[in-house]
Amino acid sequence: MTSSGPVDSSAYGSTSGPTPDSAPGSAAHDTAPGRGPRRRDVLRLAAFGAVGAAGVLSPLARPTRAAAGPGAFAAGALTTSTLTASTKAGSTYYTPEKVAAVRRNIAAYDWGARLRDGAVAAAKPYLDKGDEWLWSLVTTQRLPRSYAVNQALGSPVTGKDIFRFGNYPYTADPLNRPWKIVDPSCDYVFPTNDFGAFYASGLDEHGEFDRARADRSLLVNELYPEKGATWGVDDGFGWVDSNGDKWTFVAYYHHWHLWYAAVETAKGVIQNALRSLRDAYIYTGEAKYAHAGLILLDRIADVYPAMDAAAYKRADGYLQSDGLSGQGKILGCIWEVSLAKDFVTAYDAFFPAIATADDAGVLAFLSAKAQKYALPAKDSVAALKQNLEDGLVRQVYPAVKASQIAGNFGTHQATLAAAAVILDSDTETKEQIDFVFKTGGRVATPKLHITGGNLSATLVDDVDRDGMGDEGAPHYDFIWPVAIAGVVDALEGYPKYAAADLWKHPKYLRMVRATPMVTMLNRYTPSIGDTGTTGGPELYNSATVYTGQFERTGWLELAQSAYLLNGNKVDGLYGSIWSADVEGTRDRIAALIKEHGPLNLASENHTGFGFAALRVGQGATRRELWTSYGRTGGHGHADALNLGLFGFGVDLLPDLGYPEFADSNARRVEWTSNTVAHNTVVVGATRQAVEWVGQPYGFAAGERVRVFDIAAPKAYPTTSLYRRVTALVDIDGDNSYAVDVFRVKGGSQHHFSFHAAEGPVTTTGLTLTDQAGGSYAGPNVQPPADNAKPRAGASGFDWLSNVSRDADPDSSYSVDWAVKDTWNVLNPDPDLHVRLTMLGDVDEVALCDGVPPRNKPGNPAKLRYLIAKRTGTDLASQFVSVVEPYVGDRLVKSVEPVLVEATDGTIAAHEATAVKVTLTNGRVDYVVSSLRTDVVLRVDGRFVFRGSFGVYSLSAGRPVYAFGHDASMVAAVNQVRGPAALTGTVTGFTRELSTDNSLTLRLSGAAPAPETVVGSYVYVDNDGVRNAVYRIVGATRPDTRTLVLDIGDVTTIREYADPEDFDKGYTYDVAEGAAARIPLTREWSA
Repeated sequence: MTSSGPVDSSAYGSTSGPTPDSAPGSAAHDTAPGRGPRRRDVLRLAAFGAVGAAGVLSPLARPTRAAAGPGAFAAGALTTSTLTASTKAGSTYYTPEKVAAVRRNIAAYDWGARLRDGAVAAAKPYLDKGDEWLWSLVTTQRLPRSYAVNQALGSPVTGKDIFRFGNYPYTADPLNRPWKIVDPSCDYVFPTNDFGAFYASGLDEHGEFDRARADRSLLVNELYPEKGATWGVDDGFGWVDSNGDKWTFVAYYHHWHLWYAAVETAKGVIQNALRSLRDAYIYTGEAKYAHAGLILLDRIADVYPAMDAAAYKRADGYLQSDGLSGQGKILGCIWEVSLAKDFVTAYDAFFPAIATADDAGVLAFLSAKAQKYALPAKDSVAALKQNLEDGLVRQVYPAVKASQIAGNFGTHQATLAAAAVILDSDTETKEQIDFVFKTGGRVATPKLHITGGNLSATLVDDVDRDGMGDEGAPHYDFIWPVAIAGVVDALEGYPKYAAADLWKHPKYLRMVRATPMVTMLNRYTPSIGDTGTTGGPELYNSATVYTGQFERTGWLELAQSAYLLNGNKVDGLYGSIWSADVEGTRDRIAALIKEHGPLNLASENHTGFGFAALRVGQGATRRELWTSYGRTGGHGHADALNLGLFGFGVDLLPDLGYPEFADSNARRVEWTSNTVAHNTVVVGATRQAVEWVGQPYGFAAGERVRVFDIAAPKAYPTTSLYRRVTALVDIDGDNSYAVDVFRVKGGSQHHFSFHAAEGPVTTTGLTLTDQAGGSYAGPNVQPPADNAKPRAGASGFDWLSNVSRDADPDSSYSVDWAVKDTWNVLNPDPDLHVRLTMLGDVDEVALCDGVPPRNKPGNPAKLRYLIAKRTGTDLASQFVSVVEPYVGDRLVKSVEPVLVEATDGTIAAHEATAVKVTLTNGRVDYVVSSLRTDVVLRVDGRFVFRGSFGVYSLSAGRPVYAFGHDASMVAAVNQVRGPAALTGTVTGFTRELSTDNSLTLRLSGAAPAPETVVGSYVYVDNDGVRNAVYRIVGATRPDTRTLVLDIGDVTTIREYADPEDFDKGYTYDVAEGAAARIPLTREWSA
């Protein structure tokens, strides 16, 4: 996966200041103790090849050092417990069959040889360092870890400027210059004292650092004495400067450069060494890699049980990836899943070297260390295996239950499944795997803990029907299927457990299918929620992941995605290093590409996730317009009905993307994730409320016109209408414009916010006056400081600066962005523009600067925002605009509103609108939108219209095109006249989890030919908790008034009726007897 960073520290946070159990996906049932699988649970899971009843876990069998807080470790203290002898007989994760397949692929393929050679090269420096260095590399609980030096202030020398190098910018060279980090913004080195010598002076008789024993005469600034003897000096617990600010240089090094290697700047020497030695041993079978790996791994096993990140508090400057829960072991609980999984899989990889004898040649060294430092004996392979299992593998289950290993959904479940299989215990393994599936969640009292892995319930309850998780951001939702694949991989082929074959679970299959569906221009992922950069090209997953998924499913879009991410070629594709039929898979992908071509996603509305995309064109001139109306909590932003547009290879309307830091800091809460920062409407100068998904009303994709009509009824409790209709209308084969109508009713203030990509702005029809200082909140209201406390209900207006205002704007005005190719995706950079023309009266228009996240290298320094404001009592607004992307000269000659009159009733001013767009080629388009589908409208005194949406085009005064969606009349064009929609009631639907689902409708009139509704959407009335809108992929007509609609692998199930008792069945988004309608689309060209 390409991404802007690893899973961040707020994966279980919320923008309103989360409590430790406020994780996205924590449904109400998460607060109740979980139960093991019941009889029906077993039967349901058995349908997918899954689990049985719970077993009993034997007591933790490990002598461990007592957990210690900072500086409070009782040297040599041990807890007593019964030792557990290893019963593991062989590798159960890296099975002999897998290893044999690996070595076959290495011998057969260049890519396999490259993987081997890369692992060998990566392992060499650690082999060269020798046993003593590897053993001594491992630190203990007594030294803090932190992922930031000072997150609020950045650098003690350059301040925030350091963050132009990224979230985690400090570099290091642990092999040659240990315990030093470099500030890349100024090349200063920290800490300024020789911490390595200080650390060595504090090692006690157990080989553990004790700050109280260390030689404090070594705490002197040796690098920059001119700044004072104590400047930049860190004794492991940070340096406090003259302003009282704390800088945790050593803790940062300890976290990123010693233990953890998850970002590009991190050396993570322990994790990298373990991975490279593990892989080199699997790839080559050479004992020297197992020897070095086991030296390192055994020392980790000595110290791991006592590791507890909770001892080092965020309030004291030690930041962890813990979702603000305070829990973890070496790292915060979220990133600990990766580290712990590396520990246990390394043990399984090296196991053949100690299975029955010391083939790795490590006992002499480890036994000597055990004697010297009073550690448990290491004088036999049995004792060594026991130490590794008790100190590492058996630590995972209790740590998961204690929320010390607890990441984004699927990650800790995968780590636990791997640990359970690797332990291979007749008495322990089954219970641990059962726990992965067991209903449960995070419980805050008496102390935060986890009552079950909740895999079964989450797949049904929290994964939407399109296959996306509840994170609110593709960046995080895409973690779920890959993480759950870790559970699948761990259990596959394990003989002591009834295989949980999630490849047969319909919701997991939907998750696999979900990742490609938001791909834009075959190069971008929309920056929805905490996802990506501000307009940068970025695709998630990898060719290998997609190929592996294709091996299981054979699905076309996975083959196309693998081909795309492999540089549009088949050569070099493989699903995994142990794939059994690499050539066969390549041949199947090649055949599909030859038959269907590369990835070319169509326009589609993903109504479960809440994402609609209008797509048209090919190659360099492809245009793709989208809106997001799904989850706005968790890692989501308060951005319902946000509008985005890609065209000419560029993200033309980029969202801000991943925040500077994904915690509860003011900039994230009040600006980056706030409503005003997005292309939507702010009501009452407050952020939107959290919602699951909005309510679609229409979607259609014709040859020349594509349109969506979607509401977000829960965005603002004060509104009775919050709805956006947007159409993409083709000018020719290479160009389109968009007409956008955003209707809001309720509240006393409406602010329409719009921004395009980076670039200078010019205006037409506005008389702007520069404001002297301040912010959009007012000339005397300054933007908040970086370390400001977040304010409840903040509008975010004061984060907008460099303000110019027009207090009496014309009813029609335009803003033109000369778009800069910020991310250098085009060569040469064309004369690219986005022009917004707004129609209708507003009280004020302002232009102002908004700042994207500053620590994402490549992000623009600022974006120019337009804010159009209306005020009034029980205000009704209809913001009408035309968006033109163009290169060089405009193809739109003029944009103007035209009169819309009701001929057989009355309409309110906000209920209908029509726009006349005159093109430079002479064509005239009328674009009409109406909420009152029961009223006949006369448009511009020229033609009549009745329906929801329509386009009527003239050339030389003669009609040449007509389009109607949910419309019965578009001018006098007979070809687009007829019923606006089919209506009826639901008489049946698929009630079980299935990959084949259907809805049966009894229509109020005669059923049309079934093929005429394929590609349309059916809209079912329901309780409004989630919408019930489904794309029709097939249909049959059993009688003259009945249609059976095939809705494919999209389920009607909302959730389990009781996640603690699956016997109670499901709740559904539809019900028999519910009203349903299928809006019809008609199109005509002369």
